[in-house]
Amino acid sequence: MELPRQRPHHDIGALFTDTQGFLRVSAPMVRYSKLEFRRLLRQNGVQLAFTPMMIADSINNSEKARQNEFTTGLDDQPLIAQFAAKDALEFVTASQLIYPYVDGVDLNCGCPQGWAIAKGYGCGLLRQPEQVRDIIQSLRRTLPTDFSVSVKMRLLNSSDNQTSVNKTIQLAQQLEYCGVTFLTLHGRTPAQKHSKDTLNVEAMAEVAKSLQIPLIVNGNVESYQDACELHKQTQAAGVMAARGLLANPALFNSDYQLETATPKVCVQQWLDIAESAGHNLNFQCFHHHLSFMWNSTMKRALRVQFNSLGSKDQVLQFLAEHYDIRPSSNSSTYQYTNCTYTHFTPPKHARHLAVEAEDSGWDASTDGKYFTDFKSQQVSSENGDDLDLGGLFLDDD
Repeated sequence: MELPRQRPHHDIGALFTDTQGFLRVSAPMVRYSKLEFRRLLRQNGVQLAFTPMMIADSINNSEKARQNEFTTGLDDQPLIAQFAAKDALEFVTASQLIYPYVDGVDLNCGCPQGWAIAKGYGCGLLRQPEQVRDIIQSLRRTLPTDFSVSVKMRLLNSSDNQTSVNKTIQLAQQLEYCGVTFLTLHGRTPAQKHSKDTLNVEAMAEVAKSLQIPLIVNGNVESYQDACELHKQTQAAGVMAARGLLANPALFNSDYQLETATPKVCVQQWLDIAESAGHNLNFQCFHHHLSFMWNSTMKRALRVQFNSLGSKDQVLQFLAEHYDIRPSSNSSTYQYTNCTYTHFTPPKHARHLAVEAEDSGWDASTDGKYFTDFKSQQVSSENGDDLDLGGLFLDDD
């Protein structure tokens, strides 16, 4: 079944008012928050999902990038597409392309990786608030006002904490005035990156109180209890998780709120989704997610063995033999759509051609840093303690 040229858009603003407690949100995770994983998360309490961060310039100018980086289906709703962009033309063009298939677009102003900042993406934009405002205002002039536009940002760097909070509030209020539907705030500055002890809950609470639009808060959410506590402390409208959802996709599922590891039924659901996906889900992604979610359940020797497996059949045999987990005989059938974007063809500017010709800074076909670190720690821990999943690095957590 083909996706319609324009499906009805969800009212993202209404999601926050229609939800009891707080909106449960899955973060944009490079390489990992793709369609199949979003489907698993939606079965387990996630109410709003983000695509992985996509480079707007690549999406605008490369059909291969569009096919590789964005896939959706009729059940994949509500959905926000996140872009890394450094100017209004890039962001608006990418948003026009993806408009028929999503319910909103998000500008990444939070990625702290060096390559992103060097290219003017992510946290690099926080140094240019006028540019951020221009990007948002340009989109608001181009697309319908009921289409969601948002920004994911961090606390702004400063010599002292209160100045950082004040600068963050000032930018957040300016973006509110420009017409953003909601904001997402990671409770660390770009310089603090991902250190667990540096999450500034009080700052997030101050920002939430200063806004009339919904704020989603992000950072250190590794369990259902963490999410509830962060909401209680900040009174934010939504709570976002990244690393925690990789380790336990049922994190937001209140039926399993007392469990400390991924429920067996969640692994079963992932196998069923993989069976339905067929070639749409590559082995690397299928295997990585199982490594993340089943890590704490496997003993060290089995964990090392599992991560050396090289085919889907080997993985299925391993799980059946050691944990009695198999795909269901009545696995759900999903409809897949690779969007071809035939409705809009952007011009190829000279600078686009130059960017397309150079290395974009990351390759979606390779292991992400998160999984690379994960595997290296496994090797080093064969004769040591069990892995600490919380100590690994992920861009948007």
